[in-house]
Amino acid sequence: MCTVLLRFDPAATWPLLLAAVRDEYLARPWEPPAEHWPGRWGGRDSTGGGTWLAVDPAGTTVTALLNGFPPLPPLGDRPTRGTLPLTSLPSDFSGFDAFHLVRATPADVTVVSWDGTDVTHQTLPPGDHVIVNQGVDVNAFAPLQAAATPDPRPGLPTADAWGDWVPMLAGGTFTGAAPRTLLVHHSVDGLEYGSGSASLVALRPGAARYDFATTPGPTATWQEIPLAVLPPHH
Repeated sequence: MCTVLLRFDPAATWPLLLAAVRDEYLARPWEPPAEHWPGRWGGRDSTGGGTWLAVDPAGTTVTALLNGFPPLPPLGDRPTRGTLPLTSLPSDFSGFDAFHLVRATPADVTVVSWDGTDVTHQTLPPGDHVIVNQGVDVNAFAPLQAAATPDPRPGLPTADAWGDWVPMLAGGTFTGAAPRTLLVHHSVDGLEYGSGSASLVALRPGAARYDFATTPGPTATWQEIPLAVLPPHH
């Protein structure tokens, strides 16, 4: 996962809206989002067995993983970071490559960052936020700032439910400390690397919605991922 865009407004009907794009080697195998782990929905990385984004509808939580920057060289065996969105965090991150882990609920958003030496914890205030490999809010993304707040009720077609947030993920350029395009596609050591999927997640007390698209861009085909029926909220 290389980009997370989110809007956190505790007073809104849907307090947490999250958009994410995963950048990865395109030949790396993965499985589409489903309940691959009890109570957790997300795409499954076939190589490491973990995920880059997990939705917990019962806990009304979404957790997203971004690789840190710069990446450490691939020497020796390292634990997969793909388990981090699925389990309690370990007390010691030594051995893990650098990462940012976003955990969001309708009530709070936190980011745990590990650079290979030090760990930091941030609690994000209400507002729009951009998380990339270089960190939190080091960049701005004009399409996020311009996007109207949607009403992503489950069951509506993605375009109707998400409004401006669907074309927001079709492209655009980040400004700030680490300028680049939202969607990437290039060669790294002869291997294709690019934006292979995108996700939209909305949370409110007692409800969650999760939409997913492969090959993000102007022609992406979106689908709502069926989540477990939640009990009535009290």
